[in-house]
Amino acid sequence: MNKNQELLELAKYAFHKPVTGGDEAFFRLLDFAKPYTHHENGALTSMVIDIPFKVYWKERTLKMSGIGYVASYPEYRGNGAIRDLMTSILQDEYKAGTALSYLAPFSYDFYGKFGYAYAFDRKFYHIPAQDFPKGQKTSGQMMRCDLTELSKTNLHEQADNHGSLVREPHIWDYYFNYKSKPYFALYKENEKALGYVIYEFSGMTFIIREIVTMTDTAKQAIYRFIASHASSFEQITWLTTPNEQLEYDLSEPSHAEIQLQPYMMARIINLREFLKVNGEPDFAAEIIDDLLPENNLIVGKGDPEKMTIGEFTAKMMRNSSALLREYF
Repeated sequence: MNKNQELLELAKYAFHKPVTGGDEAFFRLLDFAKPYTHHENGALTSMVIDIPFKVYWKERTLKMSGIGYVASYPEYRGNGAIRDLMTSILQDEYKAGTALSYLAPFSYDFYGKFGYAYAFDRKFYHIPAQDFPKGQKTSGQMMRCDLTELSKTNLHEQADNHGSLVREPHIWDYYFNYKSKPYFALYKENEKALGYVIYEFSGMTFIIREIVTMTDTAKQAIYRFIASHASSFEQITWLTTPNEQLEYDLSEPSHAEIQLQPYMMARIINLREFLKVNGEPDFAAEIIDDLLPENNLIVGKGDPEKMTIGEFTAKMMRNSSALLREYF
């Protein structure tokens, strides 16, 4: 069994299910991600996959380490291997000048020990299909398209993306050709793309994956496109950022189920690199980072408050209204 196949088998066993998108998606991820592994007597026992991303931050970009597939075989759990792997990743990424790290936790308390803090929410809509906004007829045109056409429009780059992923070609490819295979539709006026929707079907549910619009007209056209499917589905769902306000466009908002859900954690890995782009905070803090003492700095002006690196990360994320579009 080759190395990648060993990693796949551990992922399947540890998470009790096939990996999202199937084996092919997992192998595609390994084309650009770095697995950190622990072995005993020549056998794979634990792994963590470190995924290199960039995120938008204050009109610029920062290097971000995405942590995924944290897994151990049950007979090796509690042996300290995951702690060693996580520490190695953080140390390596610090040296590489990586500013941030994100992860979706199975336990907020567990990852808090590595300096991560709860940083992102997501908003979930569950709407009876007949109650979805009907939208309006517009002078432009809605057209279904493929991923290549959509990704060339640069619409995603123009959205409010502070804190979200920079979608380089391999990121679009991994999420939408391998990990999932949704549908895409564009709204254009005079050949200019002004909005898009990514969506999929699951039984009697129409699932909105993402909506990005540049104008209210584009939003109305996309609503109309989605509503045209209503007779074929019982409900429409959308997992999105907390700043979306779909409820104000519903004719019967009380018919919708709307939940604000805690989501990802974040950690500043290299504080100096983060501050180069972000600038000094508007408060003073004495940072305490047990795993990366290089971050033990005093930042800002005034009397500093002692803060762990996690506490500082969470405050910076919330103060800057960072959001994460990626719920894939």
